[in-house]
Amino acid sequence: MFHLSHTKKKPLSSFVKTLLVGLFIMTGFAGVSFYYMGQLTVEPITYLGESMLPFSFNKPIQKEPQKNIVVELPVIAPPVPEFTGEEMLDVEEFTAQGLLVKDAETGMVLLAKNEYGVQAIASITKLMSALLLLEQDPDWTSTTTVVSEDLSDAHMYAGDVYTLEELWYAALVASSNKAIMSLADAVGWQREAFVARMNEKAYELGMGDTYFADPTGLDSRNVSSPSDISILLQEALRHEKIKDALLTKEYTLYSEKRDKSHHMWNTNWILLGWIPNDFAEFIGGKTGYIPAAGYNFVCDVADEFGHVVHVIAFGTESHTARFTEARDAANWAFENYTWPDEIKEGQLAVGKVVEE
Repeated sequence: MFHLSHTKKKPLSSFVKTLLVGLFIMTGFAGVSFYYMGQLTVEPITYLGESMLPFSFNKPIQKEPQKNIVVELPVIAPPVPEFTGEEMLDVEEFTAQGLLVKDAETGMVLLAKNEYGVQAIASITKLMSALLLLEQDPDWTSTTTVVSEDLSDAHMYAGDVYTLEELWYAALVASSNKAIMSLADAVGWQREAFVARMNEKAYELGMGDTYFADPTGLDSRNVSSPSDISILLQEALRHEKIKDALLTKEYTLYSEKRDKSHHMWNTNWILLGWIPNDFAEFIGGKTGYIPAAGYNFVCDVADEFGHVVHVIAFGTESHTARFTEARDAANWAFENYTWPDEIKEGQLAVGKVVEE
């Protein structure tokens, strides 16, 4: 006969109880600590020699506070003009060896002929010289003596003394070669250094097709492309002092040495109205001519909606052709492209024409 018997479980020893309670307390303490320490991390355990035994306990290391991350919204390019004409213009109708009409806001090329062709730029060079003079921030009321070189110039004589302000207007209104050279000398740089800075500035502006050999443009080694000159023109017209001079129709110099006045007209015939045009706004322009370059003209003009275009005409066949061809190219662009913000007669909304 079998008898079932109940065996009593042995009570836990006091040592085991103490050990379990200790582990429970330590676990709870560790959980609470990690909860409140939040941003703390643990340094890896290090070991001593070959024993592979812990040399130091884990210890918390405070992280640097997390910085606010600013996410910049992407820059969205403005909508480009849309060609709405019937057919593109044949650029071979122009005598210009290089021609460019470019939307100033978007950089979109609206009309081009040999836009990357490198050729002599003549007195367009003076726009870069003017930028460098502004960098030096000269005292415009101070005076200097006109250089003695035999430079092509009908506006002043060697030895005449003028203020830098007077020479500035002579250089940009009448395109005086002696005036710009005298200004370049007046800022205290060696000419080689001035020309080197001109080329450095061209590089900074991204004008990869451009090289300068002198500040006047008389040197045929001063070369660029219509594409590069549109960059130079835009940069030059950002400066009010350059823009003001380019928009001055006439200027008079007085030589105390010769006790004689000399009147100068701006070389820009569109500005003077001697070339008929109906631009809503003429923003500024510069001429240039030497035999190696032909007749050059660059300008910024705007239509009635305020759309600005850069116009570059290089190497035209005559003095007047540079102005008429630049004018005609700009007018064609305004007439055959539609800018997204235009609301013309017969339109209910931007770009939406009402059919009648």
